[in-house]
Amino acid sequence: MTLQFDTHDLAKKARLAAVGDPGRRTVVSADHPRPDTPRDENAADPRLELFHFVMSICSQKSRAALFEAGLEYGSNEVVIMPPVNENYIEQYVALRMASQAAAEQPLVGGYTGATGVHGEGFDPMVVPTLVDHETGQVITDSRDIALYANTLSGDRLVPETIHDAVMKQVDIVDGLPHAGLFYGANPDGDHRPPPIQAGMNGAHLKKIEQVERRKAELPVDSPLHAAYAHKLKKERAGKAFIADPDNMRALIEQTKTAINALEVDLTATRTSWVTGDTFTLADTFWGVSLFRLLYLGYDWIWAELPGVSAYADRCFARPSILAGAISWPGHPPGAAIERYAV
Repeated sequence: MTLQFDTHDLAKKARLAAVGDPGRRTVVSADHPRPDTPRDENAADPRLELFHFVMSICSQKSRAALFEAGLEYGSNEVVIMPPVNENYIEQYVALRMASQAAAEQPLVGGYTGATGVHGEGFDPMVVPTLVDHETGQVITDSRDIALYANTLSGDRLVPETIHDAVMKQVDIVDGLPHAGLFYGANPDGDHRPPPIQAGMNGAHLKKIEQVERRKAELPVDSPLHAAYAHKLKKERAGKAFIADPDNMRALIEQTKTAINALEVDLTATRTSWVTGDTFTLADTFWGVSLFRLLYLGYDWIWAELPGVSAYADRCFARPSILAGAISWPGHPPGAAIERYAV
């Protein structure tokens, strides 16, 4: 059974409470991907609206998928980094708790370095969140958002004839430990950009403090207490996880294994894209993933893999990936990515 809510009211409360700057509330589309068209709060809501953050890899995958699907949506940029953490605001959490995933998945309580709800549990305080006002649905996972965009586009992203091959690659990327590699340092040589190294130092502790503060401000009878309690469990687990060098080495090895397998797949197909001659959701997810790894200084993993190296360049030139990830305004600079930004 699909859950349906008054999404107009829920989304507006979240939008006005969690996105304090009206300049971060805009309308974008594949034809006009720059977030510079202001949202008119007195006008009718667009059918779709996305709550997201520039540097969230799950947001990048979602934006790229929505652009690739040719969809217009309201763009609500939520600042998720401490000490701001707009994603911890009560009205935004309430919006996410109205999702099908919140009803079906256990609340998150641990940490593996990955972010997918289907393997990690439901995190009530992250981005992205997609709202469909026409169907009254709230979708809260990048994989699910991308598949929703695919459905609305008539299977443009996941052609039925190669569905299984595409989803195999999507699920590989969905299981990669992007968050762990972002927050945690490579114990054998940290090549993340200096601002990321500095900003992520102690980030979990800062997040814990913000969640505790927001939880303490809830009314005693609020139904959201459990959501905040489980978020605290996750952040405490994350703080301990990334402090262990063996854990970080395991995440890097997992990533290397996946990219080596990608090289094998690309060599076997001998086509422009990983599942054939057609660009699909598999390439959207891989392109965003490789861009994130490049930014964090992990491109050494495929330095000797000619198939992945050439494939990454093709992905980075794709308009949807450029618009949704590489050139989205506000992405921090980095020497490794300068030549790709437009």
